[in-house]
Amino acid sequence: MRYELNKVYHKKIITFSFGDADGVTLSVEDLIELLKDGRFCSPFMEKMVCKWFPELTNVNQKKYDHICEKGNKIEQKGFTRATGCKFIPSNMIGEGRHKDLDIVAEGIKEHNLTYCIVDIVDFPSIRIKFIDGKKLLREYPSGEIHSRFREEFFNG
Repeated sequence: MRYELNKVYHKKIITFSFGDADGVTLSVEDLIELLKDGRFCSPFMEKMVCKWFPELTNVNQKKYDHICEKGNKIEQKGFTRATGCKFIPSNMIGEGRHKDLDIVAEGIKEHNLTYCIVDIVDFPSIRIKFIDGKKLLREYPSGEIHSRFREEFFNG
């Protein structure tokens, strides 16, 4: 499957487990709780998005996570219940850190970034939307999509 800008893709993770050789496992409920947290889910989704969209290669560079066959650079960000989606660089997120939207805009322009926004709020049901970085920043000039705009973003 090839990705299209502004199209919403619906996926469902049906197999996931974590356990040892003695049969000690985390429950599905525990895993779902963990995987609704972007800090835990993000590395898995970076790999899974490449399975769903095989024209992408996960490169995990400083400014982007994937490159497509055409050379386009794609930054992947998660959408969670707690924080919505902050599409500013990770080094600008957190207490005491400074958000510089001029640097964000420069990075988007320099790398001609496309964003892959992965909605994990209803994990194991996933929504994915690819959007041009310039358009994303124009529509959400604060560098984030507040959780109250989730449905608007994925259905609008």
